[in-house]
Amino acid sequence: MSGIRLIIAIAIVLSTLAGCARFPETAPTTGKQLVVTIKVRGRITPVYDADPTIRHYYFIAIDNDNDQYTGPWAVAYPPYGGNGWVTSRDAEKSIGVTSFLEYSAANPGGYIYSFVPGTFLLQYTNPQPPVRYELLEGGSTLRFIIDFSQIATNSIPAEKIRQLDINIITTNELAVNPYQLYPNRQFDGLGPSGQDYVTIDTTLDRLYTGQDTDTATPTDPDIDIVFWSIQIQSVASR
Repeated sequence: MSGIRLIIAIAIVLSTLAGCARFPETAPTTGKQLVVTIKVRGRITPVYDADPTIRHYYFIAIDNDNDQYTGPWAVAYPPYGGNGWVTSRDAEKSIGVTSFLEYSAANPGGYIYSFVPGTFLLQYTNPQPPVRYELLEGGSTLRFIIDFSQIATNSIPAEKIRQLDINIITTNELAVNPYQLYPNRQFDGLGPSGQDYVTIDTTLDRLYTGQDTDTATPTDPDIDIVFWSIQIQSVASR
């Protein structure tokens, strides 16, 4: 993966940081879960304090189809269309992204959605229960805990998930209209161009981390990813 420094450690527990936590009372348990951490250059702000008309979107795009070459990729250049933030090798059939987490003004709790196959990544199922999340380090860092049951599909249930392709994508505007220009749109994703999603082996408890260096750094610090980590961990009960 170009531009990403990958560090793998077996059975590492992320250090506990003081922050603001939001934990649903009844989180599902399957025995495996993802812990995804995003750090931006500024602060995690779904609505920009100084100008409430400016919105920020924070996505975790997840593909569990066991094919590491299908995506997910950030929507980068026109012609735009689709959902305005993610695409894949076969977006028309919704192949390459099976589910996603959205943290935004419309989804402040961090809900998980699954894409409906064959809908050009436009239709998705009703949201799964909110994930557990924490705001850390003065609001610059956002950590999610996602249970495997929340990213399972009919074809690949939670206990059959062996591999995940994950991209973390941020943007200040959803480019949904293919006939419209978006001159103020900025985005970020993993890797120099935002397209270097990470392939995760879920069979072992591991920690993947990386600094994010961009070819063209977003001028908006609140969507500029500077660090990320993805941890697979087994849970006996909780």
